Amino acid sequence: MPISPNFTSIYTRSFIVDFFDCSPDGVIKLSALSRLIQYVASEHSIVGGISFWDLQQVSQAWVVNKFRIEIEGELPHWQDEITITTWIEKLDGFRSVRNFEVHQNGQLLANASSLWVIMNTEKRRPELMKLPHEHFIKYADKKSVKEDFQRMPKNIFSKLSSDKVKYSDLDMVNHVTNIKYIEWIMDTAYTHNIDLKGVKTLDMLFKKEMTYDLPYDILYSVDKEGHHFTVNTNEDTVNFYCYLN
Repeated sequence: MPISPNFTSIYTRSFIVDFFDCSPDGVIKLSALSRLIQYVASEHSIVGGISFWDLQQVSQAWVVNKFRIEIEGELPHWQDEITITTWIEKLDGFRSVRNFEVHQNGQLLANASSLWVIMNTEKRRPELMKLPHEHFIKYADKKSVKEDFQRMPKNIFSKLSSDKVKYSDLDMVNHVTNIKYIEWIMDTAYTHNIDLKGVKTLDMLFKKEMTYDLPYDILYSVDKEGHHFTVNTNEDTVNFYCYLN
């Protein structure tokens, strides 16, 4: 798609928190907040001419590698209005850092940062971005989150559950969409009475893509730093790591 005449390097979008975005207590789910944040990133890429459809013309796609949300205030409730702002901190080679702020009534609710990789959708591996992006201002000094992305600890993890990737888990890149991982984690935590209410940090590392019908296990560890979850497809392969605190 051509670059929109309304394109700006900092993009803002407002949302009303929907009924389907909320937990039984009426508060937005972490998975829904993650989805809305990434929705804004997607819209910004559309108006900037580097969207999924633009990249598909050259057999490429954005895939998220790291994603961190730091909650600064009380999470919004059903029918609350929130505003999400995004900008690119860095885009060179095959990687891009994109940052976000979430506000409600002018008050900062959350910061987020994400690391994206350009993947060749035929070869299924990273490669240099083929589309021009010089029109995006890169805000190298405009950070959002306070802490770096979490590193996976060398803890002993215990298996909580097992399942297989379902058709409804897939996205247009034909792999498990990243929001599904946090939904798997939250569902498993609830089933095993792991209390994640009041979480202030959600940090995700997407290590290896997962495809239809692939069996997986969800593992768990807790320490003084917080809660740690992994999604593994065998004993030696960690596909996804999640830290909550």
